[in-house]
Amino acid sequence: MSRLIILSNRVSLPQTGKCVAGGLAVAMQDALSKVGGVWVGWNGEKIENQVNQHFDILYKSKITYMTCPLTQKQYQDYYCGFSNNTLWPMMHDRDDLIEYDHSEYETYQQVNRLFAKKISEFAEPDDLIWVQDYHFLSVARHCRELGMPNKIGFFLHIPFASMKLWKKLPVAQALLEDLCHYNLLGLQTEQDQKTCIQTCAQLLKAQKIQTHLLSLNQNLVSIQHYPIGVDVKGIQRSVKDGLDVELPEMRSKDSSMKTIIGVDRIDYSKGLFERFNAFASFLEQHPETHEKIQHVQIACPCRLDVATYKRLFERFKLKMDLINNEFKQNKWYPIVCSYESKPHHELMQLYRQADICWISSLKDGMNLVAKEYIAAQDPQNPGVLILSKFAGAAEQMADALVVDPTDRKAMLSALETALNMSLMERKYRYQRLIHQLTNYDINDWCTDFLSDLECSQYAQSFVYENTLEAVSFYPKASFRI
Repeated sequence: MSRLIILSNRVSLPQTGKCVAGGLAVAMQDALSKVGGVWVGWNGEKIENQVNQHFDILYKSKITYMTCPLTQKQYQDYYCGFSNNTLWPMMHDRDDLIEYDHSEYETYQQVNRLFAKKISEFAEPDDLIWVQDYHFLSVARHCRELGMPNKIGFFLHIPFASMKLWKKLPVAQALLEDLCHYNLLGLQTEQDQKTCIQTCAQLLKAQKIQTHLLSLNQNLVSIQHYPIGVDVKGIQRSVKDGLDVELPEMRSKDSSMKTIIGVDRIDYSKGLFERFNAFASFLEQHPETHEKIQHVQIACPCRLDVATYKRLFERFKLKMDLINNEFKQNKWYPIVCSYESKPHHELMQLYRQADICWISSLKDGMNLVAKEYIAAQDPQNPGVLILSKFAGAAEQMADALVVDPTDRKAMLSALETALNMSLMERKYRYQRLIHQLTNYDINDWCTDFLSDLECSQYAQSFVYENTLEAVSFYPKASFRI
């Protein structure tokens, strides 16, 4: 059976004692713990120069962790610069925030090659390589230049930018060509899949072989969508094991108070101001709900070395203070906000105890908070999910209260509906949502992607040995989780 090698920007190291809340880290841990393999990436540390840059190796159960620090220049140019001042706003439709510096792009390429070279030093030809997210758009091209024949897949955990925004990026063609060195590109949603195929076909003039297959310079790339799931059974076990845990965020809540939970990084893509402005409007219009409702927000600051995010964090704290100062009564504050990340098992307990989960993303690849919230619910007394239509999860979770977060009136209506929803309707929506999550969970996501990746090399060989039409035959993959 093939060994799995995963490359991601950050690696969740077991000895740190920190559990990353949801998202990519939890998904990667789940995948590697089942099949075994190697997890490569940045360890979160920074050093002055490349002289001291080396990879540390940690063996833990079935997983080998290979991590290295970034130099200050790599951190500023590759991470803060091109990844988060250029690619992130572009992928999230914020062309007003896109900053491009060619020297940052060159450092981005240097870091991509650094990790490609490390993988080339230990990878066996039959190892599967799974590259994660926008930090590593070019890794496959560097691997090919190093002579690696491996099957290399790429998964984008954020939205795929529209063609209009790609055209504004000076290095768009080079990056899209780099993407075509992967055997398989995975997107979160069907819409992102269509956008990616259309963009590559038109901007690169790639030949479209089938609905999901493109050929460029004798490279055959399959572009598919795989909506990432969650470990439903694992979450349910975690919730059951921790039912007696007292959470500080819930201490001020009496049994009759309704609780809204929000779990977000402080990012302009999350629609935080739209949500809290709507919440303030609701409190203003419904004074009878004062001291009867509370919004518990886990808001993790991120990328504070990026000026945009530092300003955003300050604005967010000010907004929380303004709302609490305006509406506080006696010992009640309408918002309880924590800026500390939570261990995954504590988050699941928060979800379980919350009556409503409110997600207001303006642009989101998937948003696993939505899925984790539903997985953590009590089937006999489930909560209600308010879900932005701009989150990728909305494609599969139509039984949530799906809303446009930019429509204040619609947001207020959704909150009122959630607060007053009958137990019968809550159960009905929950049963449909949990059925969908169980039918396509994290294991199905991994299995589907890796099976298609293992098939891809076989199909690609037909390009050189026969004709492009032959790629319609895909053998059954042996890779299983």
